[in-house]
Amino acid sequence: MPSPSPEAFALAERYRLGLAETPHRGPAGDRLGKGTGASLEFQDRRVYVPGDDVRHLDWAAYGRTDQLMVRLYREEILPRVDLVVDGSKSMGVDAEKAQLTVDLAALLYSCARAGGFDARLLLASDRPERIGLEQLQSEGLAFTGVRPLQESVQGALSELRQGSIRILVSDFLSPHEASGLVRPLAARAGGIALLQVLGRADATPEEGSALRLTDVETGGTLDLVLDRRTIELYETRLGRLADGLARECRRAGGRFVSVTVGRPLDALCRTILARDGLLTPV
Repeated sequence: MPSPSPEAFALAERYRLGLAETPHRGPAGDRLGKGTGASLEFQDRRVYVPGDDVRHLDWAAYGRTDQLMVRLYREEILPRVDLVVDGSKSMGVDAEKAQLTVDLAALLYSCARAGGFDARLLLASDRPERIGLEQLQSEGLAFTGVRPLQESVQGALSELRQGSIRILVSDFLSPHEASGLVRPLAARAGGIALLQVLGRADATPEEGSALRLTDVETGGTLDLVLDRRTIELYETRLGRLADGLARECRRAGGRFVSVTVGRPLDALCRTILARDGLLTPV
């Protein structure tokens, strides 16, 4: 069960989330929603109906039109980030991959909090689990789930808040339809991003290996030799997977970012996460 490295928290002092403009100060009242509410910014008028707040009656409009109207105001919302991390066993088999996943979760969580967001971290496993910052620092994340990713995410949807920016961290190496994964996650969201974390073997399998592959979630096995043809087919499917997720993210107004184990966390922030807009330098 890896815990976040000190570097992850140090980098959080140098970056902020780049998915949305962060509020200038304070966690509440500095961002306006799309709904109507009780902020001081006027949005529109409509005809009065019984039950409306009489304090919002527009008497000037009544004088002009002889019709009772109420003034509508834009809703003030607490800026929210829901960070969802894939808690399946496959995320923890490779120690480097597990460590990078935990470091990225700590980095994004801390960047969101430092930027004035109400941030939550949710481990999507067989049962969704809320993880606080202190728990993350002391215990890390336990990758123990056996359910397919799409089922785990579906089970976590009820924990996500309306209007929140949603970030899903996973390797996405689980059978699923891109649209079936992304669209429910994007529904009623304020923004969406998918962050793919790949191990070395995930990204570049070693040619010539004779392997017995075991699915740690289902227990199923497969014997194969990784010749050049097999690797090319795998890389083609991996590319199609990334393209499908990226396409669905674009349709939802979000983004898809992929990182691979093997580079320092600082370099990943500078060359990939900041370049692709997931983070922005302070």
